[in-house]
Order: sequence, then C-alpha cells, then structure tokens
Amino acid sequence: MSSRKKSENIFNRLPAGVLGLVLVIFILEVFCQIFGVDFRSFLLTYLAFFPLNLDPNYNLYPGQFYISFFSYAFLHINFFHMLVNVSIILAVGKRIEEEIGYISLINLFLLSSILGALFFLLVPSSSKHLPMLGASGAAFGFLGYWKGKELFFCLTKELSLQPVIMFFLVLILANFFMVLFFPFSIAWQAHLGGFLCGVLVAFIHR
Repeated sequence: MSSRKKSENIFNRLPAGVLGLVLVIFILEVFCQIFGVDFRSFLLTYLAFFPLNLDPNYNLYPGQFYISFFSYAFLHINFFHMLVNVSIILAVGKRIEEEIGYISLINLFLLSSILGALFFLLVPSSSKHLPMLGASGAAFGFLGYWKGKELFFCLTKELSLQPVIMFFLVLILANFFMVLFFPFSIAWQAHLGGFLCGVLVAFIHR
C-alpha cells in the first residue's frame, strides 16, 4: 500500500496551465508524426520564427509577424526534441504554477518565448539563415524563474549562493557543449533570452 501511495504522489494531477501547454505541444508533434514531413513543413511555414524574413507587410495570415515570436515554441524538429523540452516544462512547471497560478505560468511561457526570439534575432549568429522552433526558450524561462527565486531567497536570508552558482555554471557548460557538437541545431540565444526572462519574472515575484 505504501509503494502504491508513493506512486500516486509522483504522478498526481498536473495543474491546468502546464497540462494545457504540454497537450498543445504534444498533439502538434503527434500530428507531425502521423502526417509526415510535408505536414511538419506546412506547420513550420506558419508557426516557425524566421529571423531573416521578418517583414510586417508580408503575412501568410493576419498578425503572423507578431505571432511568430511565440508560436515557434509549440512546434519541434522531431519527437526527441519535443520530449526534452516537455520534460523540463513538466518537471519545473508544476511547482511554478502552484506558486504563481496558471495565468502567470502561461504568461511566463509566452514572455520567455518572445524574449528568446528577440535574443535570437539580435545576437549575432551563423545560424540566422535557419528558422527557429521549439519550446527550449520557454523551458529555460522556467529554469530561470525556479533558480531565480532560489537566488533571491538566498540573498535575502544571507544563505550560501554556491548551489545556485553551480547550477548556473552547469547550465552554461551544457549549452557550450550542445553548441559545440550541434552548432546549427541549438538556438543558445533563445536559451539565454528565456532564462533571463525567467530570472526577471522571479525578481518581480520575489
């Protein structure tokens, strides 16, 4: 009975905001898996962020120029790409939503995606000719909020900052090696923008 109860505690009901975001991302990826490359390319045309083709006067649908700053976060390159980002959102998003509510969580997701797109647009990179897609900017926004709250708590209580600093260093090293081995597949600028957005929101909610 005790092992069953522990299992139920681990897999208990997800909050509405996290569940809604994950369902949209997962359903889009399932459709891409079912309907193939052509369908994924179709969604990419309408949802991805194209840094070299940003023209407010050229829209395939009304408002695409503005919507693409966050719509890219719901589409992924493949199932594994989606799984990595969704895992972070599930792991960190639940505790964030329990603290700030589902509306603020969704706002954090969108703001982190937007700031990630802005960083991808403004920071020089050799991958600017490629479209950007994936929820990694938002996922790093969640990580930024989570560790940002811990950082400000430690500063307020005059506690050791070593665990937070170590986490930041590990995150920087992880991004360095990802860019080193996958130079055209990792939008590190979006990771940085999303993470800074999360820290900023944590500062506001401190």
